[in-house]
Amino acid sequence: RADMEKKRRVLIVDDDETFCRFLAETLEGHALQAEWTTDGFEGYEMSLDCDYDLYILDMRMPLVFGTELIEDIREDKPDARIILISAFPDDELQRLSKKLNVSLLPKPFSPRHLIEKVTQLLGEDSLTR
Repeated sequence: RADMEKKRRVLIVDDDETFCRFLAETLEGHALQAEWTTDGFEGYEMSLDCDYDLYILDMRMPLVFGTELIEDIREDKPDARIILISAFPDDELQRLSKKLNVSLLPKPFSPRHLIEKVTQLLGEDSLTR
């Protein structure tokens, strides 16, 4: 079937460009199509312009928190699958991510750990080795 050929799309929003590139390369190495931006507002605009299968959002960015972005994206796409990444995954953020129904991935993490999280959210069949 043609839709089986379609790559799953992931949007990465993180103010660290090097980190965005690392995430995108990791995901593309597993047959996902990754797009990224270092600007939280641009990330929101991209989420409106395009349908993504998964969003990977940094918690702490200039001008906008990842949690604010989650609420904005969910207004338009209530079923959006989201991974929130943070170098400061304290108890409060863990509670908040549960309340928002998003996966929390503490930084730093290995590519393997990222792919495990993505597989949990998108299903095994969406990734290739």
